[in-house]
Amino acid sequence: MLKKKAFNRIFITTIIFFIVFTLYSLKEVDKKVEVKTNNEKNEEVIYTLNDDDYISKTSVYVSKALTLEDKIREKLEIMVSENNKNALLPSYFRPILPENTRVLDVTVEDSLVKINFSKEFMDVTELQSEKMIEAIVYTITDENILGIEIYVEGAMLKYVPHTKKALPTILTKDIGINKTYEIFSSDDISKVVMTYYGSDENDLYEVPVTKYVNDNREKLEIIFDELSKVVLDKNLITLLEGIEINDYKITNKKISVDISSELKEEEQNLIFTSLFNNYDTDLIEILVNGEKKYEKTKKDIEN
Repeated sequence: MLKKKAFNRIFITTIIFFIVFTLYSLKEVDKKVEVKTNNEKNEEVIYTLNDDDYISKTSVYVSKALTLEDKIREKLEIMVSENNKNALLPSYFRPILPENTRVLDVTVEDSLVKINFSKEFMDVTELQSEKMIEAIVYTITDENILGIEIYVEGAMLKYVPHTKKALPTILTKDIGINKTYEIFSSDDISKVVMTYYGSDENDLYEVPVTKYVNDNREKLEIIFDELSKVVLDKNLITLLEGIEINDYKITNKKISVDISSELKEEEQNLIFTSLFNNYDTDLIEILVNGEKKYEKTKKDIEN
């Protein structure tokens, strides 16, 4: 009898211990899952130098847990030369901010960002100085951040470093990027933002180019014409050949363009991105010989 009672006590104790251990283990699993969730990362856009010296679009992974200010700081720090965060950039891209540059402060007020850099920011070469400004502006601005003010040790940056080229107080994408000039007179100057591709032999990535040309045609016509040309710079790829416009209609809400032949996915992206970069419209549809084939919204491109 005593042996039986002792056995029962041991059995009950073992069961209780097993239940407690199981519940504790489940709690530990929950903790681990929670920690993992907090460390999830978002893919964020960065514009920086490619190996062909163009400011180009790529992406890096940034923690979802960061505030908007810290996210901006993180992206800028990845763009600082000789920084251990450079490893987050794809191999074909190079940081453009000078070595030892520190982001002293980031302040977001409505749709405006104020960024204060350390004095090392001014160590950029004259050759790269304007590209550096372009890279910062294109990296930080999006559908929510419309403008940037840049400060160095608390003083507003009024000129492109090492030049006499004045900067607007609030920097937007209107400053252009990878600018080229094909101007022969002061008449009929158009500013058109084109999207080309660069290649790292494995993947294609976007290279925006702001062109200033003597051309009084509708920008849509210039875009299709330029993307269909043979590009003299072998580092820029268009993929488009023999595309002709049958007709088009442009309103504030929608652009509809009818073209002569179908497009591959990479070709569609060049056209949609170039058009959205030049027109403030919500929707673009592309027809092929009168039949609607492709459609994208502005949010599709921004995401």
